[in-house]
Amino acid sequence: MAIKSKDDSLDTLTAEVNPRDADRQPYVVKACGISVDFSRQRVSAEILSSLARLADERNLLASHRKMAAGEIVNTSEGRAALHMSLRAFSPKAPHFEEVSAERSRLYEFARRVRCGEWRGCRGHRIKSVINIGIGGSAVGPQCVWHALRPAVSDIDIHFLSAVDGVLLERILSSCEAKSTLVIVSSKSFTTRETNVNADAVDQWLLENGIVGADRAKHIVVVSANPKAAEIFGLPEENLFKFWNWVGGRFSVWGAIGLPVLIGLGEEIFTEFLRGAEEMDRHSLSAPVLENLPALLALLEYRNAVELDVGSLCVLPYDERLNMIVPWLQQLEMESLGKSSDIDGKPITHRTGLPVWGGNGDEAQHSFGQWLREGTGSTAIDVIWPEIPGHRFAPHYRCLVSNAKAQCEALVTRPCASDKFNVLTALTLDALVPRRIGALMALYEHKTTMLATLFDVNAFDQPGVEYGKKLSREVEREVVSERRHEECSAV
Repeated sequence: MAIKSKDDSLDTLTAEVNPRDADRQPYVVKACGISVDFSRQRVSAEILSSLARLADERNLLASHRKMAAGEIVNTSEGRAALHMSLRAFSPKAPHFEEVSAERSRLYEFARRVRCGEWRGCRGHRIKSVINIGIGGSAVGPQCVWHALRPAVSDIDIHFLSAVDGVLLERILSSCEAKSTLVIVSSKSFTTRETNVNADAVDQWLLENGIVGADRAKHIVVVSANPKAAEIFGLPEENLFKFWNWVGGRFSVWGAIGLPVLIGLGEEIFTEFLRGAEEMDRHSLSAPVLENLPALLALLEYRNAVELDVGSLCVLPYDERLNMIVPWLQQLEMESLGKSSDIDGKPITHRTGLPVWGGNGDEAQHSFGQWLREGTGSTAIDVIWPEIPGHRFAPHYRCLVSNAKAQCEALVTRPCASDKFNVLTALTLDALVPRRIGALMALYEHKTTMLATLFDVNAFDQPGVEYGKKLSREVEREVVSERRHEECSAV
């Protein structure tokens, strides 16, 4: 039902859904249009002071500034971690000139696709984009696109990540080759899943008459491998690059964000970057107890190590934020899931928390019961915007009332045990591009600061690489067995 009365107007809703837990001492920190309420964490003035001392002892903010300046922080690979440079607009940022030059190339290409200047080899306007990538080459752009996509778009954006023929078939059946642009995104250009999917889509183009030089109108490559375009048989101008000093899960701000840039346009994408840059400045300048990512990191460290909290549940109360859960899963769990410290010594304590969750309103009717009355201890992030992204006032009132009620319900548990929940409420003043950028940058900084506290390398993924190695070995064995069976049959 649409808005019908003055009393139902959106202007009156903020007051109607304000929390009523007047007895609780507020502990709210605000920055970059994001308000974070820590009052449902198990902290006191004394505990906060001890956490501030811990931050000083671990050189938390100093290490963060060293990362931003371009010092080697990815010690296992001997690299800097300069994802902040991808969203920087200051000439003082490391690698500013080359990042700006590549950003200009991306913007110009996206403009040509959006306005119809870049067309398929038969002269057809691009109507569909298929982004082929996995992990950081997929989940970041998916998160942003899901949050900011318009209700109606001139260009459909598809994400082909898993090696799943069902997904491949569904995507291809909804596209026409003559009006489709394929973006193959892989940092190394050696990721097996991406290569298998790219070969399949290339074959689909071939079957539809797009061969040879014509492919250059339908395929572009995003990679840190300078030979990626050549490997794929494309001209050099079809390669958009990012750099080895950017980790895949931190890369949405540059060329990996190309499908989002095409779908949303330069103005919106720039606002997204500026929101992240604003959070960068906050993280580098605010004192520790006023620093949003530092506070999030210190409290998660305390929850994980001192309070034995078992996991982090993320509950966004807005459909547009649903993809933030899988994005956070990769960001935190791949960055912090390490068994050795920065010096290669075995770690005996917990490093980070498993991340899970889902749409907050739906969660109330699925795993909300477990959170409320289960026998474990869980950290919970509840996220919602203060302004709705639609015209249906009753829906917003119901949704946000649910969010604020759950903030109370999930920490006032009936069980008489030593188990408890701790909860952080994050509110955005509006779910707009600048705030999405700030929110994602906030969680990035929280993750890298947690790595400092846990003394681990946030920027490598040896477990993932080992899995890739085993997969290649198993695949060779499967192929060999298949050939043996075929020969025996003959």
